[in-house]
Formats: sequence, C-alpha cells, structure tokens
Amino acid sequence: IYLLNVREDITIEDILKVQKEIMPGRGEIVMTIAEKLRNEGMEKGKLEGEREFAIRILNKRFGNELTQEIKDKIRKADEKTIDYIGDNLLEITMEELKEILK
Repeated sequence: IYLLNVREDITIEDILKVQKEIMPGRGEIVMTIAEKLRNEGMEKGKLEGEREFAIRILNKRFGNELTQEIKDKIRKADEKTIDYIGDNLLEITMEELKEILK
C-alpha cells in the first residue's frame, strides 16, 4: 500500500516482485489489494459513465438550458444524487435539477 501511495509509476507486477522478496508465500495479500483496487476503479468508472449518460439525456431534453455550470455540477455530484437523477431522467424539471445540485 505504501508503494502505491508514493509511486505513481508502480505496477502490480512490481509489487508482486517486491512481495516475493520480502514475504515469500504470501501472494494472496497482494492479490487481495489488487482486487480491491480493481473494484474501486470499476465503481469509479461506472459512476463516471452514469454521470455522462445523464448529461447526454438531459442535454437532449433541455438543450441550451442545460448550461456548462449544471453539467459540471453533475460531473461532481455524489452517487446518491446521480442515482436520483438517473431514476428521474424523463420526469425531472430544470428547477428540480438545479435544486438537487446545490
């Protein structure tokens, strides 16, 4: 974990190599860390995809009313807010959208 925090250029293969030298036979620890990192990346990517999808649909609905400021707020919104927007894409009003993005 320390290596991942201090070096951006490190790969899982590099970590496995160091792990074999320091703690032979304990590869499951590194693989567990790799799985957690992979899952976090997938979740983050999924949320970003949902944000961009919401922006595309809302842009079709509202056109120029969906300002760059509102798009930026959607891109920064938390998961709960994005879920709400996603569940209500077809019914949400511009006023409601602005209110939940405050």
